[in-house]
Amino acid sequence: MQKTVKQLFVLITLIFLISCSNNLEEEPRGKVNDPESIYKQYANLEATVMAMYAGIRGDANWSRGFATSAYMTTMFGADDLTTQIGGNKGEFREFDSFNKSANNGAMMNLWRGCYNAILNANEVIEYSYLTIGDQDEINNLLGQAYFVRAFSYFYLVRTWGRIPLYTSAKTLPTDISLSDVEDVYEVMIDDLLQAENFLPSTQSLLGLPSQGAAKALLSEVYLTQAGWPLNVQSSYRLAADKAKEVIDNKGIYGYDLLPDFASLWLRNFDNSSESIFSLQYDNSDGANAFHITGKASMPEGEENGWDDFFVELNFFNEFPEGARKNATFRTNFLTSDGNTVHYTNSATKHPYYAKFRDGAVDESNPSTATFFNNAAYMLIRYAEVLLIYAEAQARADSSPNSSAYDALNQVRVRAGLTPLSGLGTDEFIEAVIDEKGWELAGEGQRWYDLIRTEKVAEVINSRSIEEQVKVIGSTGTDNYYAPIPESEILLNPNLGN
Repeated sequence: MQKTVKQLFVLITLIFLISCSNNLEEEPRGKVNDPESIYKQYANLEATVMAMYAGIRGDANWSRGFATSAYMTTMFGADDLTTQIGGNKGEFREFDSFNKSANNGAMMNLWRGCYNAILNANEVIEYSYLTIGDQDEINNLLGQAYFVRAFSYFYLVRTWGRIPLYTSAKTLPTDISLSDVEDVYEVMIDDLLQAENFLPSTQSLLGLPSQGAAKALLSEVYLTQAGWPLNVQSSYRLAADKAKEVIDNKGIYGYDLLPDFASLWLRNFDNSSESIFSLQYDNSDGANAFHITGKASMPEGEENGWDDFFVELNFFNEFPEGARKNATFRTNFLTSDGNTVHYTNSATKHPYYAKFRDGAVDESNPSTATFFNNAAYMLIRYAEVLLIYAEAQARADSSPNSSAYDALNQVRVRAGLTPLSGLGTDEFIEAVIDEKGWELAGEGQRWYDLIRTEKVAEVINSRSIEEQVKVIGSTGTDNYYAPIPESEILLNPNLGN
């Protein structure tokens, strides 16, 4: 959403509902004591919704939310992310080497951001009936709460498996145990069906989820439910049908592919027709800014970056040549003394992501890049829906139809690749999964596709021997999930069971 005077409510609500502590044990001190008087006012309900987004954004907080590369820590097992062998990247390396620790502090960004959003969403869902005002506007806020709660649980359940499941504003965080994965999916699916009913087809403010966003997210929830670990095969049909609803109604929702892939990563094209749900970062003083664009994804030795993340060599080498590859990766670095260094001669000997530079980097002098940026960070986009449909339809019908080919080929043609045809079912599905990996490279989604399709070991076995970070732990399903944070177990021993 665009920042307006509503942002004044964000800090008020964060102080009111969420304590300054990063740990969930502090939440009871901030719970609403008199919801009837508080939520009677529409402005307070709206403020809680603003706080919900602030939680997942990670406003003014380096240890919570999606604003920094730390949120991707648990996703470093995928082949589209790796990090440097030295320096302060140990927490990334734990997951990159499959040697995960329950004391990993960086993985807490995802945990805290999602749960802070959930706790605020619960307030809206539980108490919106008390609010006096235009019912359509109240329903819109309620729909947003259902969407964000499902969105947050989707990241949590795919990352940790069995997790604490808060669905009531009256539940104390210390009074809850871990819930089974299937129970979390039941809540997410119900939430998104509710969101479909309450959300409008379009929103007047940027960044707010619409009915189409709820359908898009639900299609991916169904697709994931059909794979590991639940393997609910019937959900492939549900995923295909829900994605098709988005595709068939793209004109109503305002969705479409941008003609040029490279434009997706330019600030002038933030919140384009391809963006289905994006977090809005627009405070350029650095407090509430986006910190992935800029130094985080730049080489330290050549461009004075931070070396947080870059791409594995095998993934880069297998990436199809063309316009999309050129826009996705940066292979030459301009040093402060005016020399150009090819990645093969760089300190890490890896290509880096070009996606995350615009708005924070002066390409005539990259060494002056900032570590914050005004950005709309896309977390769901239309290309992904096309690929979800293509895979789900082929699996549901045991054969790709013409619509599935069309969905896949829309993405391929935009990438500068030739359309595919005449593939066997397994070949088609493999092509879609590969395409999704290339299309969404570095966007934090590859890991989740690898685990739901149980392809982690296959991918890791083909890892280049030149990778600096070595795999030392199991790549089997026993090591797919991140460990429940030790700090949370100490606060609530029930989470250790």
